[in-house]
Amino acid sequence: MSGLDPEQSRILGNWRAERDSTELYAALARLERDPARRDVYFGLARAERRHAAFWEERLQSLHQTVPAFRPSLRIRILILLARHFGTRFVVASVIAREMKERDGYVGQQDAQAAGLHVEEHGHAAALRVGDQAAISSNLRAAVLGANDGLASNFCLMMGVAGAQVSTSIVLLTGIAGLLAGACSMALGEWLSVTNARELALSVLEREISEKPDPRHLSVASAGDAVGAAGFSFALFALGALVPLLPVCILPPPLRIAGSIAVTAIAFFLLGLATSLFNGRSALFSGLRQTAFGAAAAIVTWLAGRAFGAFAGGPV
Repeated sequence: MSGLDPEQSRILGNWRAERDSTELYAALARLERDPARRDVYFGLARAERRHAAFWEERLQSLHQTVPAFRPSLRIRILILLARHFGTRFVVASVIAREMKERDGYVGQQDAQAAGLHVEEHGHAAALRVGDQAAISSNLRAAVLGANDGLASNFCLMMGVAGAQVSTSIVLLTGIAGLLAGACSMALGEWLSVTNARELALSVLEREISEKPDPRHLSVASAGDAVGAAGFSFALFALGALVPLLPVCILPPPLRIAGSIAVTAIAFFLLGLATSLFNGRSALFSGLRQTAFGAAAAIVTWLAGRAFGAFAGGPV
């Protein structure tokens, strides 16, 4: 809406955020199968509806027409993820959103007088129940794992390309980087989970003075080493495959440029994904991720160019 003064824009922004939250919690309540969690979501939806009504009244007091509401793209994505992967998958993102709304009310006297910042903090606390936050961290782990593969293999390939070698060598380097990195990530995750399970077993054995049951909660909570290793391998390989594919399928003159273009798009999309749990805007997160990825690739390209010249030129 154009022609709004700063006060009207502030109130309208708050109203839209609270309507977004109402829409999100109502959808989570419809999707949730557990009765207790469903009640939590319904309660949160009612609270956010009251908050939206508060801001709607403030708009009307300023003789401002309340616009038609359409959920934001971020809310539609969260609902889509919850529909396909379960409500607990998105809880970490929802908590980040609640904390952002709470922080946004700092310095807004009308919001503080109404106690909205306190209620938003309570909403975040209500979401941190049972294993929801731990399960929803899978979203963050998936994004970060794919980003590791994307960034490391892209930088590796750009470093070799900077040495002015043939594209076949860049391709070989990318394949080696994908396999080596994915195996390293899988091994690291397997060792981490295995060590955690062995530590839990040893502590339990000292406590009960007999051979412990591997199914005990303290042991099982460490996770499955093989499953964790496979998950890490797949995520890293998926990210590492992105800069490699154009070098595999495009004509030689277009391979490096194609790899750069596809990887830049992938960085931006991963940045969009991080906006689901970092509280930042989608555009800012996407551009920041792309900028950092590009900066890292430039550093490795320059290093490859320097070492390539030192080693005697192109191969």
